[in-house]
Amino acid sequence: MRVIRVLLIIFILAGVAGGGFYIYQKYYQFSNKSALELIAPDAVFVFETEQPVFAWNQLMSQPFWDRMSDMPSLQNAANQLQLLDSLFGQEGEMEKALRGNQFVLSMHPIGKEEFDFLYAIALGSGTDFEFLENLESKIPPLSQINTRNYSNVTIKEFQSLDLERNLSYTLINNVLIISYTSFLVEEAIRYSQNSGIDNFKSRYKELFDAQPKTKGLGIVRVSSQGFARLAEGISRDQDLDMIKSFGRSNVAANLELKFSDEKIILDGLAVFVDGKEVDFSHKTGVQGRGVNQFVSNRTSVYFNYNLKSPRQLKGIQDVGFQFKSTLKGDVDKNLIQRGFLEDLTGELGYMLFELSGTEQQDRILLINTESPEQQIKLLKEFNSGLDKMDISLVPVDYYRDQEIFVVVAEEFPAHLFEGKFVGFPDTYITALDDYLIFANSSKAMKIYLDDYFNDNTWGKSVSFKNMLESISPNVGFNFTINIPKFYSSLVEVSSPNWKAFFQKYAPQLTSIDLMTMQVRQQDKGSQVNLEFGYNPQPIKAIADVVLSENRSVQFENMLVYGPRSIQNFVDRSTEFVVQDTENVLHLLSSDGEPVFSLELDSKIVSQIYQVDYFRNGKLQMLFATSEQVYIVDRLGSLVQGFPVKPTEGDLITHLNLVDYNNDRDYRYFLGTESGNLFLLDRVGKGLDGWNPLKINAPLATKPAHHRIAGVGDRMLGLATNGELYFFSRRGEAELGSPIRLGNAVDSDYILVERGSARDTRVVTITSDGEIVHTNLRGEVAFRNQLERPDRESKFNLVKDQKDDRYLFTVHEFNKVTALNPDGKELFVVDIFSENLTFQLFSFGADRNIFVVVDRDQEFIFLYNLKGELLNSRPLGGTGTIDLRHVASQNEYVIYVREGNRFKEYKLPL
Repeated sequence: MRVIRVLLIIFILAGVAGGGFYIYQKYYQFSNKSALELIAPDAVFVFETEQPVFAWNQLMSQPFWDRMSDMPSLQNAANQLQLLDSLFGQEGEMEKALRGNQFVLSMHPIGKEEFDFLYAIALGSGTDFEFLENLESKIPPLSQINTRNYSNVTIKEFQSLDLERNLSYTLINNVLIISYTSFLVEEAIRYSQNSGIDNFKSRYKELFDAQPKTKGLGIVRVSSQGFARLAEGISRDQDLDMIKSFGRSNVAANLELKFSDEKIILDGLAVFVDGKEVDFSHKTGVQGRGVNQFVSNRTSVYFNYNLKSPRQLKGIQDVGFQFKSTLKGDVDKNLIQRGFLEDLTGELGYMLFELSGTEQQDRILLINTESPEQQIKLLKEFNSGLDKMDISLVPVDYYRDQEIFVVVAEEFPAHLFEGKFVGFPDTYITALDDYLIFANSSKAMKIYLDDYFNDNTWGKSVSFKNMLESISPNVGFNFTINIPKFYSSLVEVSSPNWKAFFQKYAPQLTSIDLMTMQVRQQDKGSQVNLEFGYNPQPIKAIADVVLSENRSVQFENMLVYGPRSIQNFVDRSTEFVVQDTENVLHLLSSDGEPVFSLELDSKIVSQIYQVDYFRNGKLQMLFATSEQVYIVDRLGSLVQGFPVKPTEGDLITHLNLVDYNNDRDYRYFLGTESGNLFLLDRVGKGLDGWNPLKINAPLATKPAHHRIAGVGDRMLGLATNGELYFFSRRGEAELGSPIRLGNAVDSDYILVERGSARDTRVVTITSDGEIVHTNLRGEVAFRNQLERPDRESKFNLVKDQKDDRYLFTVHEFNKVTALNPDGKELFVVDIFSENLTFQLFSFGADRNIFVVVDRDQEFIFLYNLKGELLNSRPLGGTGTIDLRHVASQNEYVIYVREGNRFKEYKLPL
């Protein structure tokens, strides 16, 4: 996935290595520019430093680094930095070269749920640029640099086998621009050539007026709008009322990066982009029992206001909140004008509880008051006024001897407090000591009261000492996130892409267990302190990923075939073929939209092949049912002359596509139920020698044509009776054909090419569990009888989607053993089923997925080649899957059918 998915603060530092690694290009100076002038204003954040290597080294020296570096993106960053250091000659030469130059890292949205980084390095006057040329001359082996032009500016693209994506970079005056997303580089070029459009520096002018230059390890420049973009990209919920409210606040901050014992600190001043200051002045003096005694241990996110007056909330009013005019009028008339706010102290606490399952999140609002009885009376009178009833008739409930009543008015707290504290469809109210308690449901209120009376609160729990310390009475605003408790909420609201990622790396990410933010009013402005606390104890890595549907398409009838992916020849997107119980074939677009439906004579029995039948670059689909061979274009029209029916009464079991010379003079290679082989020409006419060619048993797998260098063409057929056939293209048996492999074969085979006919191997396994290698001269070159646990054991050769890698399986009733090509055990998994299908998908040495489809229970299990489940709960599914590796986004995309649904899941690497 293009998104480098790590917590924001970690991204800030991880990007330093990625930017530094590929800095090389001859420098031609025209005029000095600030790197910030080339940054788009949609940046989630900007990190600016003049000592990137030192900042990175400080990060790696922190105690939490060992666990966070388990994440692939950080591992890669560290490895790249080490390589870069070696290219510089070590001994601090890289740090010397970069120190003092402006280094800017910015994060940008590049898709609906995707983000990537732009690196910009402004090289100052007097810089020795020889090191850049040295780097270019020392690029790693199997790498190359390509060039292209954009708007009269040369862009270079670095390609390497070590990189899944090309790295684009260019030099704009004195600024090196680098990104793994090429259009971010192009965007920087546009900003350099058009002074009439806002860039990040001009959009957030107040940030740079307040702090023109970086200091210390570096400055993070961030805005509420940027944070909202990040949250919206991660979330599957497009409403996000609280996030959008924060985004509209137009607040921004310059935060200096620091490290201390078990903390990452960002400290600086807040500024207000629209010039509208917010008063965070706080109360002074000794408080009563303190709000900490009232914060439940279930709290995952806590907002605490300690203002001189609740009227200060008006200064941070959410102008985007949609007030209901009638309710707002009632609140103003019957509460505000009657002095409801006057008796409030300005101390408020807003709790979001940890999620339990998929239920509504429980929310509690604490409001400190000097006269709770009077406030309750006003609220009851307000409530009775809504329903025009006597106050004594207002319905109440009791729990733990507490009187509870409900205000049936959507978002009542938000109407009372200037759009703040949303998430209350109804508001349940009670009082405890000098606090009013608002809850968003009866359940939430009762859970909260249980916690309060059972002393299950921060103020009564030693284990929540760090939470208590995060709330300072000497600031106007505190914000605290208990990350381990918040994590389930984060996972629940995340889009499927991000959800699986957050689950997979939960141990690493939750090792940062506390995030706090404090805002203190000072003479020079609002001081902001943002801290990330982490747990120094060792963590135990787990793989607990529950995959969520990314897409689902429902059909009227149950699906019995597919999904099979094909390529749209117009835009190269992926489309999908499925078939239902009424024999209707459906083609779906990449977005899951129906393209066409076509009724067939029976169920499809083959793969879906794509052919360029008319030799014009437009692709059609080739497949076979049990009776006919079809060629259908992507609009659902049959190619003239098709379908063809090669045989009467002898059902087709297998089809393969043959194109001897890759000239689109196609052949269609068929196997039938009675053991006949047919080879049809391009228009579907049977060819001499194959019309039909009789063998002694039905095929175990599809027949195939193989062309081996130094050997020539071979037409292979593996029969269920254990015989392997070699034919010439004319259907003539080759020397030694058929070869007797065993009593029976009901598995696939794989061709392992090794040059000569003697050394090239056809590898399979018999039904009795004997691994057999046969060369193309008709000789059995190797036999190895595997241990057969019992007479019912089943043996299979499972090859990957590219017919490249393979393994063997031994299937007993209660377990499956996977073996490597040498017959050595890889892993054992316990599965109680007799009806299993196996698949293997391989995308490199360390990226393999072994799939087990339990057709009885309709479950799909995904394993790596260590036997570790990649999804903690099996997917539902009724057949084999299709799976793709998207290198640019570093994820797997999984397609399944379940019942009458086509489903898509995503699994991050």
